[in-house]
Amino acid sequence: MWHRVLICCALLALYSAAPPAHINRLALFPDKSAWCEAKNITQIVGHTGCQPRSIQNRACLGQCFSYSVPNTFPQSTESLVHCDSCMPAQTQWEVVTLECPGSEETPHVDKLVERIFRCSCQSCSKEGGQEGAVMQLYPAEGAPETPSLSETLSGVQRHHTLPHTSDGG
Repeated sequence: MWHRVLICCALLALYSAAPPAHINRLALFPDKSAWCEAKNITQIVGHTGCQPRSIQNRACLGQCFSYSVPNTFPQSTESLVHCDSCMPAQTQWEVVTLECPGSEETPHVDKLVERIFRCSCQSCSKEGGQEGAVMQLYPAEGAPETPSLSETLSGVQRHHTLPHTSDGG
């Protein structure tokens, strides 16, 4: 009995010191494992008044672990909570140009689309930690070589950099 208490205390100390980056298996469910993968999809990119375009992309799909161990009051140890979610681990932003035939003011609209290349189980709070990273921005294949959102944002044709990304792993 005391061995179990000591093991639990040691685990609590480890978890409170540094939360795990990713959990693949839980002791309570040894036959189950976390999984997360990028699945091919056809994404419809649209904008009011413009013709939609279908592009090939990926979506993240999987089952990652999360758990919460009940607290006590007054609290005697750090809260033991963990949350992983299947999220993009490697992405690239692209400009997709939509034709807007009825509009003389804006005959086309540029939309930024996040292309997903790889997914993984990551901390549920990861999204808040991406600020200040670098986003790579590329024109979509077959896009016209006219000034667009990408040129407006960076002033450079073909390869653009903006303040944001998802390139974790």
